[in-house]
Parts: sequence; structure tokens; C-alpha cells
Amino acid sequence: MVLLAMALLLAACGSAGPPRPDVALLPDPGASGHVWRWTAQCPSGPAASDGCGSAGPVLGFAQLNADEWNLGGPADAGSLDMSVGSDGAVTIDGRFARTAPCTDPSCLAPSAFTWVRGYPNVLYGINQCYAGTSPPQSPRLPFPVRLDSIPPRLIGVTAYSAQTSQVTYDIAYDLWLHPTGTRQPCRSEGTLEIMVWTDYDQRALLPASMQVGTATIPYAVNRAARPGTAAWSIYASNIDRAGRTAPWGGTIWFVLDHADVVGHGLVSVDLSAVLSAAGLLLHDNYGWPELGRHYWLDTASFGVEFGPASGDPMDSGPSRFSAQISAYCLDVRTTLPDAACG
Repeated sequence: MVLLAMALLLAACGSAGPPRPDVALLPDPGASGHVWRWTAQCPSGPAASDGCGSAGPVLGFAQLNADEWNLGGPADAGSLDMSVGSDGAVTIDGRFARTAPCTDPSCLAPSAFTWVRGYPNVLYGINQCYAGTSPPQSPRLPFPVRLDSIPPRLIGVTAYSAQTSQVTYDIAYDLWLHPTGTRQPCRSEGTLEIMVWTDYDQRALLPASMQVGTATIPYAVNRAARPGTAAWSIYASNIDRAGRTAPWGGTIWFVLDHADVVGHGLVSVDLSAVLSAAGLLLHDNYGWPELGRHYWLDTASFGVEFGPASGDPMDSGPSRFSAQISAYCLDVRTTLPDAACG
């Protein structure tokens, strides 16, 4: 009887289905019905009747972050709205009649020559340079975490769709790495930003002169695994020899080939493979030390970069778009087809 009971218990455990993801961020039905609005005068926190909020709203382990870091112009030029629907999905609506670049000395990057005006996103981890406003973290994957201590097969899982009638855009992960385990990271010499584009407008592409290689990054679309063999182009900026970067850090982009971009659906990306490929590139091309032992992962965001439809960095033309992120989670110790948000 005891053996029979144990057998039944083991069978029940085996049929309980896959475990919950390590960090579930979306959907979050508990926040439904809320809408937050950012303008050029309120790039960090949503606009309010008495000014600007200090930071975006927190939804469980996630934070909604407009990050309009390069948006200039008057407040009445338009707004960026982020809302949560009854199903817990986040909708991002950009309605800008004008999207001038932010060129005043007080801007974050007044001389930045890019079409990007902002990166509205769902953030997990530490908000760069604003650690005090960061969302709480899951004990299953606390940040900062040294890269060689991340559990195997860190997989980002998202479900999204976008309507992009009058905008230049990309849909991407934004990973921030720091050369120390500080709990208050900020853009500085040695900081690394790694972007992973899964969809984009052709005008968004970086100059060919910035491409430094290709990479094989496995990914899956609607649970169908794709090997990603040499399917990702790698671009780099502000990266120097032997671990040095520009004073504000350096950036590496992993851009899925245009023939393979995913305009909508459930998309899983092997972020461990991204970090490994970045480390290999930095070691082989720039003589950096091993990334895994010398860098910590601080932030893992997913969202949309946007700018004027022309793709001209100095254009003040309109940007109008809408994107929905219906799922976002970070899963570990699983396979790409099996990774899931709940």
C-alpha cells in the first residue's frame, strides 16, 4: 500500500505540467484599466496634474518605463501612452505630431546623432542611474548577477504585435551589463549595453560600417525552434581595446536578418547564447578579458525604439505607432520550444 501510494504521488507530480517561469512579468491583469502618459517634458516619469512622476509604474516584478531619452520639443507635440488591458497585456501608443531630437545641453545625449527618440519598455532589474525607483526583483533571478552565475539557458519569452504606420522602429531586448556588482549602476566607462532586435523597419538599420560580424543565436517562433545559424548581424559602437569603452559606455547590437524578422507572435530568444556571442566577439576582436567572470547583468528590458518615419536623425517629423506586449518572462533551465510565460 505504501509503495502504491508513493507511485500515485510520483505520477501526480509528473503530470502537473511544466513549472512556472523563473520571472513572470506579463500579463498582469491586476493592473488593468490604468493609463500612464509621458511627454517631452516628462521623459522619465508619467505626466501628472502637478508635474512629472519620478518613475514609471511598477507591476509586480516589472516596471513600465517610457525612456524618452532623446525626445525634444514642446509638451503639446504629442504623448506616449502605456496602458494595461483587462487581459493584463501592455499597450504602447505613440502619438507625436513632432519628434524633434533633444539637443539642449541639459539633454541626456545632446549630440546623439540617431533617429531614436525613446525606448518605451517593460523593465526587469535595476533602472540604470535610477536604482532607487527600480521594481522589486524575483528571488529566483536577482540582479545584479555575474554572467557566469546565471543559470543555464536564460531564455527571454515575449508575445507582441505592432502597428507601425508612420514611424521608424525596432522591437528589442535591452540588456545592461556593468564591470562591477554595484547595486546602483549607471552609464559610465566600461558599461555595456546589448540590444537584441527581433523586428524592425528597414530604415532603422545601423550603418554597414558598424557591422563587426554575424552570430548564431537559437530562437523560436510560436514554439517552433529555429537554429538561427548566422542569422544575426552584430554591430558595435564605442567599444575599444582591452575592456575600454566611451565614457558613457559601449553598445553591441544583435539584429535578426530582415528575412527572418518576427512582426508578431510568441518569440523566444536564447539570451545566454547572446551573452556568450558578445563575450566571444569582445575577446577575439577587441582583446577583452572573459566577459562571464568580469561582468554583471543589471537590467533586462523589452520594448520599442521609435523615431520619425524618415529615419533622419535631425528630422522633426511625426511618429505614430502602437505596440502590444501580451507576455514577457525570463525562463531558465528549459528548451526554446518549452519556454513559456505561465
